[in-house]
Amino acid sequence: MIYKRLFLLLSIFLFIASGCSKKEKTRTEVNDTGAAAKNVSEISEVQVREGNVPNFSFTDASGQSTTFDSFKGKVTVINFWATWCGPCKVELPDLIELSKEYESRNVKFIGISTDRGGDVVEDVRAFIEKAGIPYQIVISNDEIESAYGNIHAIPTTFILDENGNIVESFVGVRSKQIFADAINKALGTAS
Repeated sequence: MIYKRLFLLLSIFLFIASGCSKKEKTRTEVNDTGAAAKNVSEISEVQVREGNVPNFSFTDASGQSTTFDSFKGKVTVINFWATWCGPCKVELPDLIELSKEYESRNVKFIGISTDRGGDVVEDVRAFIEKAGIPYQIVISNDEIESAYGNIHAIPTTFILDENGNIVESFVGVRSKQIFADAINKALGTAS
């Protein structure tokens, strides 16, 4: 009996700690913040590189084709998430606040939505407009998920330094302070 309870507690802890499984399909909405998202686009090409994060192409908010390498020289936060993921929605307000707080410090945020389906761009666009996500969102594909180590649970977040090296990674929900500490560390101003 004690083993059953221990197993149940361990199972609950692992679920909470690791976030959503990418297989989950339930959708719910977040509260309306009234802010409009800059852009949602699909990844058009992924370039896997040995010993470095992958480069990928997408259309930016101005409608121009751009690459992830254009973020080089800036500390970057990459967040894999989905519209149906409860833990993703828990940390989303903190990521939105941080993106605004660190904008003047040359820190860039990019959300990589793992949503799938025929209307995925429209579905994600509607979600981010309602949620008020101000940073670039791209739609994930198997190639980018594989290039980042086979993303199995979301949210998964990477903090990259100015040279494009991963300096921190998190699987599961994290607090605003944990993200801020990691960003400050990447900026060289750990608090």
